[in-house]
Amino acid sequence: MVKVSLDLDGELHKAIRKRAIDKGITMKAYLVELIEKGESMEEGESTT
Repeated sequence: MVKVSLDLDGELHKAIRKRAIDKGITMKAYLVELIEKGESMEEGESTT
């Protein structure tokens, strides 16, 4: 596992935090979910 640090705009941070809370998961879990979803979308695009 690799640790990553991000500098986010305050409003973006709040939006991500709120969505994570709404889903009942941590921000870390939510961001990993978004990254994995983006990766799978890119893989799907490259096969078409």
